[in-house]
Amino acid sequence: MEPEVSEEYADEEQLTDSQVAEEVDRYRRIVLSACSSLGNLQPVTATARGGRFGGANRTVHRVSGTNMEYVPKDDCLASLKDIKRYIQMDEQGEGKWVLQWLGEWQVLERDIVPIFTLGVRRLLADGDQALATDDHEHVLKIVMLCVELFVFLTWNMKTESAEVKMRFTRILQSYKRTFASSEVVFCLLSVAVMHLRRSSNSERETMLVKGVLYVFRNVLAIPDPLLSPTSKDMSELEVHDKLLLVLDKELALDFFLTLLSTADDRRFKDFRPILLDIIYFVFYRVPVAALFDEQGAWFEHSDLKRGGRHPEFGGVYAVSTGEGTIMPVFNAREVLKPFANLFKTPAKIQRPAVEPECPVDYAWRSVDPDAVPVLRRAAATFIESCFNPFITTMFDNLKTATSIVNDMVPRLLYMAGYFIDISLANPAIDLGCTCALVQTQIFGQTMRFTSMYMELKEWPSLEPAMYCIQQILLALAKMRDTKLNALSENVLSNLFYDGDALDLFVKLCRVYRPTKMRRQCLEQIARLADTFMTTLKAFAESRSGMYVKKRMKKRAKKQKPKSEDAEDAAPEEAPEAAETAEPVESTEPTSIHADASQQRGSEDGSDDGEGGSQYASDDEAAAELLVERSFDFARFENAFAVNEVVKSFSNLLTPPTAMEHVYPMLYRIAITCKRPHLFFKSRTMHRLLLMFNDELKFPRRVEMLDLTCWIFRQYMVVMDSPALRNHYKPDDLNNKLAVECVLAFLRHSRLGLSVEPVITRHIVDVLASSGKDKPDDADEDAPKDGGDAVKLPAAAMPLLPQVDADPLDDMDDDFDFDQFYNFAA
Repeated sequence: MEPEVSEEYADEEQLTDSQVAEEVDRYRRIVLSACSSLGNLQPVTATARGGRFGGANRTVHRVSGTNMEYVPKDDCLASLKDIKRYIQMDEQGEGKWVLQWLGEWQVLERDIVPIFTLGVRRLLADGDQALATDDHEHVLKIVMLCVELFVFLTWNMKTESAEVKMRFTRILQSYKRTFASSEVVFCLLSVAVMHLRRSSNSERETMLVKGVLYVFRNVLAIPDPLLSPTSKDMSELEVHDKLLLVLDKELALDFFLTLLSTADDRRFKDFRPILLDIIYFVFYRVPVAALFDEQGAWFEHSDLKRGGRHPEFGGVYAVSTGEGTIMPVFNAREVLKPFANLFKTPAKIQRPAVEPECPVDYAWRSVDPDAVPVLRRAAATFIESCFNPFITTMFDNLKTATSIVNDMVPRLLYMAGYFIDISLANPAIDLGCTCALVQTQIFGQTMRFTSMYMELKEWPSLEPAMYCIQQILLALAKMRDTKLNALSENVLSNLFYDGDALDLFVKLCRVYRPTKMRRQCLEQIARLADTFMTTLKAFAESRSGMYVKKRMKKRAKKQKPKSEDAEDAAPEEAPEAAETAEPVESTEPTSIHADASQQRGSEDGSDDGEGGSQYASDDEAAAELLVERSFDFARFENAFAVNEVVKSFSNLLTPPTAMEHVYPMLYRIAITCKRPHLFFKSRTMHRLLLMFNDELKFPRRVEMLDLTCWIFRQYMVVMDSPALRNHYKPDDLNNKLAVECVLAFLRHSRLGLSVEPVITRHIVDVLASSGKDKPDDADEDAPKDGGDAVKLPAAAMPLLPQVDADPLDDMDDDFDFDQFYNFAA
């Protein structure tokens, strides 16, 4: 939007280009006139200048071989007020032209900063150079106006358009270089300390201190360009670490930490959100590993490193192309080349159409080695002195919050988890320093925030909430068998006793949507699920028995219509009816006691016929009640063995990321819960094929290859049996060459044979010979959608172990597949 036009053009319906240019030029000259009236550089005189800005405290600049000093004009206060008014008028539009002109003219660097530093030094002067009362008030007003302009000029452009953000990128980065100066930081800090040292402050003085904190927050929030650790000659762009070194030198970091440690003081109530942002931006884009590992080791994406071939990939394979040609290949990499097109389609990552605005920036940056000790010391000091009082106070304030959909709550959750992560990585830090967050009350708030973010579909805020829960669980697990064992046992017992809390983790694994959520959010889901299941299993094994509180619904007995004479006796009979009411499970599926048949029904998208209509009638009045049920960990694992979880976690296979957390879940579904048929989908199978690519290196690669081969062996057996194909309905790969290559690899590899198969050959033979399951015609193997079906050769059968005894001789034709295969818990 162009600047506002003057009154002489106000009645015009449409302005010509020349009139617009004339009006903009006139407006520009007005703003320039106000900036020119602030002051200028003058040669240094032999004696100190008089006036309000005179005295010995002056800054000398060397310009063209001449010593120059900045001298404010007498009416600089009025000019500062005019500039502030122009900026406020500019806020009504969308172009931010006044802010852009001020940046182009470098008004902040050349005028406002010198005026501010001179004013602060005059306020700090004492003795003979102390200001009179009137002069002190005048200079204080100038300093306050400078702080206000600092806040305006350094404010982020997050809510502006992309075009405005692009124009202000360089301007804001130049401002950050200006504030990365010891003199400027010293003056800002002096103004804040000068007023905080008093026992009480006026509203104007409190606003001044608050403005100084806003300036620090805004300057720290200006991002540097993302650079690689191997970049050279780019040091002038890395300003954030230089600013941190200056803050540490001038004791500004200690000042922030002092305020954070006294955050429970009512005087500093209004400073708490700003202090949270300051500590967040101090550690902006700094991963925890960078504070303890060698520089660069944490920056590389280890999941995409390339390594050598696996030992299992040796040997010679003979692959039939399906046209009577035998093609010899020498390793698995060559085997995969003929159907390399299969890798291209599934390797395409689904991303949201519009990238959501995340309150936490996860774009990690390289850290200057000189700044690492500063950050490490600041983190240790915050954890030991500030974490418990600050976190407790912030969560207490959230009890009365009207909304959690903002930047403050996700950042609070992220920073709480971030510092717990640091405490876990540093053995020198006592775990008791972070015990405030693992208390039952605060942990319960975190769980509620996570549930609310999931229900409101606030996906950017859900990610830091899950990160915080993960770190809390890791801290609780580490506290066990220590002096904090009682605290850990208390929190974990309360967590695992609540059935709704356990259901929350199951729902999180099913909630991922590629077109709505970031891939990093799915990685965090995988990390949280792995941590949760590991902690829950260890806790369950340490107990002789566990009970879980479960929500149930009691169904009121259906009563016959009563006569008028019986109406008076109805209130007396009501309590008796309530006592004899039959408890009925809630219509909402609960993961803890979810039956396997109900899960299969949800997988196929079918309804069991009861559900919501069960309590819809007026005759069946339902009321919730809580009951205790014995907890079975093996049965609880079955809640994760559903199509939604397999589909979500398979997204992390292309490319392989967070595999150390993805593999346990896939193993649990396929082998522990004995449901490999959930993987028999075309897209999932294509993603599993990528695991054979020996150019990729990722954690637990050998285990993942073994699991993949085991799934493919089960898939081959099912595809070879019409009865099993009709029951499990697997998708066809629709590529003869792909099937031949996979079979060639499985024949010559021992991978996938360490675990007993779920589907064995003798079962297939019995089912195939059954009169009921035998196909009527030879076209049984043809796919219904007209695709290129593949009849697997009989050579695939020796891949599976033989069983001499046949326990299925007396089996009826209408047996339950899932019960026989132990698919149901």
